[in-house]
Amino acid sequence: MQLLKHNLIQSCKTRWNSVCDMFDRLVEQRWAVTAVLSDRTITQLQDARTLEILDEYWLIMEEIAPVLATLKCATTAMSTETQVSISNIYPIIFSLLKTHLLRSEDDSR
Repeated sequence: MQLLKHNLIQSCKTRWNSVCDMFDRLVEQRWAVTAVLSDRTITQLQDARTLEILDEYWLIMEEIAPVLATLKCATTAMSTETQVSISNIYPIIFSLLKTHLLRSEDDSR
């Protein structure tokens, strides 16, 4: 499949940014995950049915990944300990609201 050999990432309830990382990795490894789930020598049918990700969920992950990446970047910038500055908060939030998080015509939901 000529994919990068990466492990999947599991989200952590206390670190919401980990959902962004998990979605990115799942989308990257989509065809490998699908292949493993459909191979009965590796995954039993019952397990495959439980772990199967529907096409609509793959689409949601692909569409929400850029939004989560933008929020991850903003929260990382605002929560740094080495260059803390309250003066960064307003420009970051303004940029998020006016540029990155606007609804567009091609949004599915």
